[in-house]
Amino acid sequence: MEGPSAFVDLRRLMDWFASLAGGARATQVEKIVARLGSTCVPLLGRELAGADGRRREAARAGLASLAIGETRVRVVAELRRVAASDAGDDGKVCALGLLAELGERGAAQFVDGPAVQRRSALALAAQLDTPAEIAAAADMMVRQLGTDVLHLLGVLADAVPTAAHRLAAELGARLDLEGELRERVADFALASPATEPSRARRSPRAEIAVLVDAAARLVVVASHKVLGEKRWRRWAVLVDQRGLIDDCLHDDRACDDAAALIESLVDDGYRVASRDSDHARALVAAAARRTGDHGTLDSAYYLGRDLLDLRDAHLGAHVQPASTTLGRAIELIEDGEHGRAQALLARCDLAQPEAAAAAAACALAAGQAADALDHLTRAIEGEPEWPLHHWNAAAACHQLGDARGCYHALRRFVATSARPTGLYADPDQPGRVALAMRLIAELERTSRLAGTPLHRRKRRRTAKRG
Repeated sequence: MEGPSAFVDLRRLMDWFASLAGGARATQVEKIVARLGSTCVPLLGRELAGADGRRREAARAGLASLAIGETRVRVVAELRRVAASDAGDDGKVCALGLLAELGERGAAQFVDGPAVQRRSALALAAQLDTPAEIAAAADMMVRQLGTDVLHLLGVLADAVPTAAHRLAAELGARLDLEGELRERVADFALASPATEPSRARRSPRAEIAVLVDAAARLVVVASHKVLGEKRWRRWAVLVDQRGLIDDCLHDDRACDDAAALIESLVDDGYRVASRDSDHARALVAAAARRTGDHGTLDSAYYLGRDLLDLRDAHLGAHVQPASTTLGRAIELIEDGEHGRAQALLARCDLAQPEAAAAAAACALAAGQAADALDHLTRAIEGEPEWPLHHWNAAAACHQLGDARGCYHALRRFVATSARPTGLYADPDQPGRVALAMRLIAELERTSRLAGTPLHRRKRRRTAKRG
């Protein structure tokens, strides 16, 4: 049974929430919440489900602080109760968000689903300010959402495209994401507008230690204090004798730096070999690439790699080569997904004939005939004997109303089609040639009737006078 002191603390907590609604300045109540423990969880749950935003956020903070140890089960149960109740959509979103942060699932029915999704996307975008926050959000999505990551990215792309780009780029670097899903996520990263890397704040410089033992095993430790907070982030990577990452630990709520961890490793037979960040970065990057080639990396690697500014160093052979990117773009063109194909082609070398031809096909589909003709000029320069380049050039000239250019492109198409090429196996090629012959005849007949010659007149040379 609750004692008098607990009753007094509950009254103080209720009064404090009431003062928030009245606009009073917030005071610190962490000690009251800590003293009450699970006793105040129902009160915090009611405030979380309420309509006042300030009270809701304060209740969320209180519940988050209690979601450890024995009171965690009680907090999770209360959050699920709020999510399944008839509370307002904002309260349900807040409950589901905290459940996600705790690694728990929840379900809710919303009055205005699309509006909730947009608000959730905006709230998520507001938290994607540092590489660590982006990595944490991506990790939660990989572990909990499965293929639903695409839906969330779609909502985020509509609300905050730059945030969708950052998150999709991080997800695309996760080797534990299923292959086809990772490819579709990469399409989001390319389709969303990119921002300069400086837009997402880099992590403060970390304290580094590289330790080695007699068996040639390495441990790289990185840590830094979170600005404005009473906590440290610590990351430790164990590299075995084969140069593979054997284990990885990430703690973003440590109460102190890594000195105690390093001291413990020294007691276990390790010695500090270096404190140079470049050396540590090179060691972990090489080990991550080898590990990625042999299997996968666990969540702790992705969550802590920003402390060494490793970014995508682990991808190695998993980075899609230009030929694979171009092949994917061509598949999208064939499927009519020209916008997504254009985003992929932006990564290709458009000086290459095949890439230039693909870019031309996208431009033609978008009604950008002049751009298509520019791309086709490069394609024809590289592959003058490939008939389809001339066929597409004729289409571009037709869109531009250039009868002369269309006529000459069709003639080149017919001439190159008479030579042995890979198009001999294309069942549509005879139809193209027949259509080209008819169009050439029609253009010649129209030219005679209108008196507009299709052939360029040669300039007469005039004799120079002495």
